[in-house]
Amino acid sequence: MRYKSINRKQDENGTQIIATSIMPTVKKRNSDLFVVMVEKTRLDHLAYKFYNNPHYWWIIANANGIAGTMYAKLGSQIRIPQDIGSIIEEYNRINGI
Repeated sequence: MRYKSINRKQDENGTQIIATSIMPTVKKRNSDLFVVMVEKTRLDHLAYKFYNNPHYWWIIANANGIAGTMYAKLGSQIRIPQDIGSIIEEYNRINGI
């Protein structure tokens, strides 16, 4: 059920394929929080802690240029955007949701 909520579309043969998502630019704002990673922490755990929703891990990853891993690097300073409503709205707009 991992991909249950992923957008799907059909190719020219009628085969269902997973649609590619375009990520919005997450601009720096004065309201952003910064945390330093002192233990191995997954991005979905940070999203749950700060947004009460682990599915928003991609906001933190995108804001910090993290790709290919769900873990924040030990000792790194991680930016936690607080205005996630506008980020989600922009994501939905550019992905036609």
